[in-house]
Amino acid sequence: MKKSNTKKATKDALADSEYKRLIDIYKGANVDEVKLKINDQLIRKVAELYAILEDIKDLPSIIYNKNNPHEQRETAAGKARVKYMAQYSTCMHKLNKDLLGAIVVDDDDLNKYE
Repeated sequence: MKKSNTKKATKDALADSEYKRLIDIYKGANVDEVKLKINDQLIRKVAELYAILEDIKDLPSIIYNKNNPHEQRETAAGKARVKYMAQYSTCMHKLNKDLLGAIVVDDDDLNKYE
């Protein structure tokens, strides 16, 4: 197996793992199954964004000029990290608002506060 195929397989496995983790968290928060099905593709995309962010997190964000350390420039990985983090944050905010905005609470839990 080529190195790029191995890297893609690792990224896909990380995305699948994050997808399952998010689904488990939302199910644990009593999110309605219909809402989960409606948002399934967005949850999958969030998991893929997470895998991309994990893949590029160790790459350098800034390159310094050896002759002039005050001169620096942002790398492609740094620009990509900002772009993907913005997308990830926006998607997570939308998901949490849509799925957790009205959490179903069991009446039994409320009775102990009366």
